Amino acid sequence: MPKFEQSHRLLRQNTDADVRSLSAYRGISGYAALEKALRELTPEQVNQQVIDAKLRGRGGAGRLAGEKWRIVRESEDEQKYVICNAYDADARSLAARTLLERNPHQVIEGILLAAYAVGATEAYLVTRSTTPEGATAVQQALQEATEANLVGRDILSTDFSCTINVLGVDIGFMGGEETVQMAVIKGRRGMPEQRPPFPAQYGLWDKPTAINSIETLVNVPGIIRDGAVAFASAGSASTGGTKILTIYASPGSEPTVVEVPFGASLGDILEHAGLHPTESDVRAIVVGGAEGGALPLSLLNTPYDFDPLEEAGAIVGSGIIEVLPSNTCMVSWARERSAYLSKESCGKCVPCRLGVKRITGILEGVVSDLGVNGDLDVLDEFAEYVPNGSLCGFGVQATNPLKTAKRYWPEHFTSHIQELQCPTGTCVPVRAHRFVTKHVLP
Repeated sequence: MPKFEQSHRLLRQNTDADVRSLSAYRGISGYAALEKALRELTPEQVNQQVIDAKLRGRGGAGRLAGEKWRIVRESEDEQKYVICNAYDADARSLAARTLLERNPHQVIEGILLAAYAVGATEAYLVTRSTTPEGATAVQQALQEATEANLVGRDILSTDFSCTINVLGVDIGFMGGEETVQMAVIKGRRGMPEQRPPFPAQYGLWDKPTAINSIETLVNVPGIIRDGAVAFASAGSASTGGTKILTIYASPGSEPTVVEVPFGASLGDILEHAGLHPTESDVRAIVVGGAEGGALPLSLLNTPYDFDPLEEAGAIVGSGIIEVLPSNTCMVSWARERSAYLSKESCGKCVPCRLGVKRITGILEGVVSDLGVNGDLDVLDEFAEYVPNGSLCGFGVQATNPLKTAKRYWPEHFTSHIQELQCPTGTCVPVRAHRFVTKHVLP
């Protein structure tokens, strides 16, 4: 059995058929946190509770949510905004859509608490238009909440007012980037902007803006209702709370959605999902989704947390964990991931637009047994050039598949280049061998 207790802080209502209704949500203390905040706590106290709970952003670099809110709150600008990022950049992730479909009122309450904390009167929720069930659920919940005076003007007969707008878009992987979402809300082309200045200082319509992932915001009601200490009782020393994960037992398999505390080991998480990987049937564990890193089974003791994963070469990312079978050639896997990411790049940054495409081309040659030793050095150069020259997190993380494949399975690359054969016997040449002569020195 896994060495952690099952958590149901966010998915605890998944067996309740009527959880999407206001009455059902209020039956489990729904909106009690909002009422407590409006009647008993100042915005600064709400900020501090979120900081004390060690709630780190679930969708990006893991910055403390309360610290970001404090910057927005302390701005002298009267107009401020909140954006809930409910757009699963990696379409295989089920986190955002699951929360929207199962807990729409908890999402709304989290948005309202963030707006109260930062002093915003208008909020936006951005989601994928290709998953309309979630948008429909939250729209219905918004109508109920508005009729109950939980959204709109003078909420709960206080002087706090806030409206929430729902926007569904589908612009590929880049739709999850925060500055892209601000551009789309303003009716502009969805491309990232240079930072600094950061959205907390200069965001939507040039106003201070707090942008948080849906999974970050949905944790806030529990923090305010039960207290920071209770919330931080689950999680690691640096990151409080739990994480919703989408786990794939094999490429193309049906996913499993679980909720686990931060700090749990990768091995225990897989065991919790009913998986027991061994060297004979599993090559690697990919952590973080399309831009995640591939880790060998020797690292299954790695805690699922921002810093340990980064040290290993992976990321929290989209919350996806994938199991690769033992016959996977890691050169071919890195090529496939790089090819996908090169197509998903918005193209604004030259290092990202051309660098990831060049990585893909080199790996195509290696897979086709047309590579040379110098290709390894060029790949290393591009693995640093792309992240260092990119404006947004997409480019910063785009070389993780390549870097971890070379770091943990260097023999797969040398086998293709020096022995002219795939170490697993599964690679199909991407390029034709005709008109190419391999000269081998005696």
